[in-house]
Amino acid sequence: MDADWSPTIGSFEHHDSARTSYFPEFEAFSAPRSEASVQYLSDLSGLWNAAFSSNERGFALHGVLGGVGAAGPPSVTMFNPGTMEPLKRVTLTEPTADDWVYPGGVAVHGSGYAFAVTGIRLAKIDPGSGDVISFLELPAPAGRKITAYNGFVTAGDGTIILKSHHRKLDCPSQGYRALIECGVDGLPSSTLVTVDPSSNQILWQGVAPEFVGGRVSCISWRGREYVYLAGADAVHRLVYSRGVLQQDLAWGPARYRSPLATPGTAVVGFGDYVVVQDNAIPTRAPLSVSIISQADSETRWRLTPFGGRAGFSFMPSKPTVDVSRSRIYVGDAHSGIAAIDFDAALGPRVAWLRPYRTGSFLTLCGERRVLVVSDIGQARYDDYGAPLHTEEVCRWLDAESGEDLAEIVGLPRNFGLTLTPGPGGAIYYATRTQGLYRLVPSRAA
Repeated sequence: MDADWSPTIGSFEHHDSARTSYFPEFEAFSAPRSEASVQYLSDLSGLWNAAFSSNERGFALHGVLGGVGAAGPPSVTMFNPGTMEPLKRVTLTEPTADDWVYPGGVAVHGSGYAFAVTGIRLAKIDPGSGDVISFLELPAPAGRKITAYNGFVTAGDGTIILKSHHRKLDCPSQGYRALIECGVDGLPSSTLVTVDPSSNQILWQGVAPEFVGGRVSCISWRGREYVYLAGADAVHRLVYSRGVLQQDLAWGPARYRSPLATPGTAVVGFGDYVVVQDNAIPTRAPLSVSIISQADSETRWRLTPFGGRAGFSFMPSKPTVDVSRSRIYVGDAHSGIAAIDFDAALGPRVAWLRPYRTGSFLTLCGERRVLVVSDIGQARYDDYGAPLHTEEVCRWLDAESGEDLAEIVGLPRNFGLTLTPGPGGAIYYATRTQGLYRLVPSRAA
């Protein structure tokens, strides 16, 4: 089999299967500009993410937000990342009125082929023509009306690893709102699947220890590969070998959630540790970040970076980490952004705080370490604690100090979505209703 991801910048939404969201090859200000550049491809309603196979080919997964019929059928559009010209569109599935439409993901595999998952279908796509080579129907033992596979990662040998997500059987809500409005208690255990990327056929399938909402992560550590899953209260670890997953009975489950918090997002690899945060569903408990040893699940630390402030907390997107500098970046839709330094002897401490409220993935770039964030500003919130806003600001920060470097204002809502580095020093900014934006900031030489 081929290696995990294509070497092209932005081939996978979080750079690597450990989901660090650190893109070391991407320099945010490689070509200083006197004026900011904003381009967009608007005909991508219900967009989740974009991925790149070359400087001339990008793939956007859209039609996966807003529910059945709200944004067209789930589709992948191949486009030119420089001109933002659409090149080819393929429909992935035609959901019925009762199906749950939830964002999966598109990425470019180490073989060069693009893969996209939506609902219970995985598509293998030719990177040259944009045509679908084959579809794979994924297992849905809980029923397709309440099942969707929320993304995938790859093991080092190229095997694709997927995990199912669920909503409640009687829940009428679509997308992420199904989790906010109907809750996640009592949901069936997630299904785990491994897929051969050459044949696009299932190698193995099994059942997770419990329902897992956050996306699956695959982390290489000390010569072995582990899959980490954040359950309702604790992190589980499975051992990956030759297409098969087995629960690691010598590690965990490692509790991470405080009593009043809600379950967390994806687990992130952090050298000898893993990181997970809670409050992927709005709550009045403060957000906390847990750091857990990969060697001993009983060795762990917890920090509430924004303090024990009253009011809501909500962060549907996972942390970002800088392994070599022992730093973690987290956000909250009610509190802002925090940088956390970690020392195993001293524990975690907050390095800086900024008031930029966000719900999106934080993207760390280059040797210089530039942090790209979306800022919802002074948004209003609904009764659940989710924000109500239509505009955001994309900000480029000095990750070491938190100081502002550049900004582009007046952008459509990006909340909960991706900020992907790509060709030409651009950030590809996903929006729910107005397509994909290509952003290059202004900054003096």
